[in-house]
Amino acid sequence: MVAGTHFFEGFKRGLTDFSENIGIFLNLFLLTLVYFLGVGSVFLIAKILGKRFLSLGIDKDAKTYWEECSKASENKDNFYRQF
Repeated sequence: MVAGTHFFEGFKRGLTDFSENIGIFLNLFLLTLVYFLGVGSVFLIAKILGKRFLSLGIDKDAKTYWEECSKASENKDNFYRQF
C-alpha cells in the first residue's frame, strides 16, 4: 500500500510541475503576442500617419511648454452625469 501512495504522490508532483511550466510558457507566449499585435500595430499606424504622441524637441524660443485644454465649452451638468 505504501508503494502505491508513493507512486501517486510522485505522479501528482510531476503533473503539478508540468502544469506550472506549461502555464509559464503560455503566459509568456500570449503576453508577447498581445504586446506585439497591440502596441506594435498602434506604433506602425502612428508611424505611417505621422502622429507624434510626445514632442521631445527643445524649443529655446518658447516661454512655456504648457498646452491649453480646449474643454471650456463643457457644461457643468455634464460633470454630474458622467455615467
